[in-house]
This record gives sequence, structure tokens and C-alpha cells, in this order.
Amino acid sequence: MERKPFYWREMFTGNWDLFQKVLQNPETIFVYDIDGIWANSPKIVLKRFTEKTGIKTNPAEIDEWNYLTNLVKKAGLDGDYIKNAEVDWYEPEILAFAQKYLYITPVIDKTLGYYGPARNFALTSRDPKFKESTTDWVSWKIPKFKTENILIRSDSETNPSVFKVDNLIRLASNAPWVVYIDDHTEFTKAAVEANISNCLVVNIPLGKIMPDFRHDRLIVIKRYPEYLQAMYPLMFMIDKALVAQSY
Repeated sequence: MERKPFYWREMFTGNWDLFQKVLQNPETIFVYDIDGIWANSPKIVLKRFTEKTGIKTNPAEIDEWNYLTNLVKKAGLDGDYIKNAEVDWYEPEILAFAQKYLYITPVIDKTLGYYGPARNFALTSRDPKFKESTTDWVSWKIPKFKTENILIRSDSETNPSVFKVDNLIRLASNAPWVVYIDDHTEFTKAAVEANISNCLVVNIPLGKIMPDFRHDRLIVIKRYPEYLQAMYPLMFMIDKALVAQSY
């Protein structure tokens, strides 16, 4: 598979000067989503989907959140296939085996080292039934991360967007800046519209899903290599922003 050249300016949309300023403050708090940012849940879910349906998938081609359901419909399948197309996204025992995204480990190591473990958080909209498996996954995959800094809903009735925004507001009240990284456009839009003046929102879109909104405090960073949906651009941007501080 031919790989396109990496041009960092094509991977970054937003206010670079603000991005640098926020990242260079050692008191900044980093807040990561888990699925789609740390955990490559699409890889295992899409693989199981293909095994069950025979339909080929490509994470780089995901263009909507009901991607699998629409593949089933396009293939002419119906009934239980449609009903169960997205079910594996919600199975803790499946996501427990998800790999980390390529290049996310050095990103986490960098932010843990520069800002300190106490200023690194995971903020997930996962159902409360995922709490134990999520903690186990983080302990296994990211042993340096403080598991008490995993923020997960305690009530499945709590609106996920409200849950995330409420936590961002709370964290922002105790820091000069909060950097919030999420792949989901719904959650990044909710964070932007909450108008948290010291929250820099970083959207790393999955596949071809791109935000249809803009804001002074919204940064969009693409994935590379695209076919792996890897986090090389995020790693590059963080390194670039922090290295610039030493000159």
C-alpha cells in the first residue's frame, strides 16, 4: 500500500500559536478520551464484524457513526444483521482486548513526563459496566497512568456529553489550561459550545468524519498513516510545540 508523504501543515487545523502556548505551560491538564484515541477499538470491532458478515471494512473509510449498520444495508442483509451490526462497540469483554493506537504510547509518556501523572486524565463516555474492564485495560496498557484519574459515568442514564462537559468545567477551574482530546465530533462540539475559556479542544477525527464547525479554541489533527489511523501527527505536534520552548 502506497503511503502519502507526511506534511505536518496539512495535518493541523487551528491556532498553532495558541496550541504552543497552552502546551508549554507545565501546569496544563491533559484530558484524553479512551476509545478512538488510546484504544484502537475500531480494529477489533471491525474485524469481528467482517468475520460475522463477510463484509470488508476499512477504518480509514469510516464516514459516519453508523458505518457498520449502513454497510449491512448496502450489502442487502437485514433482520438480525442490521440489529446487531454495532453491538460489539458495547461489549466490555471485546474492548478489553483492544490494542493501543500506533504512536499513542510516546504521546502519553510525553504528557505524563512533562505535566506529571496528577495532571493527566482519561474521560470516557463508556457505560458504567465498563468501569472494571477499563481500569484493567489502562493498568495493563498504560501502567504509569493513575487509574484514579479515569473519569467514567457512574449512572448509565447520565447524558455522555453533559458528563464530559461537567468534568471539563471542573478540571478547568483548577488549571490555567485544559487540553481535551477526543475523536467524536459530538463531544468536541459540546466542549466548544460550553464556552470554557481555558479549554483547548483537540479533535482527532476517525476515518473521514470531520467536524462541521470551527472555533478559536478548536484544533483538528488528522491521523497518519491513514490506513492505520495512527497517532503520528499528534505525537509530532506535541514534540514540535514543546521543543520550540527550548529555543
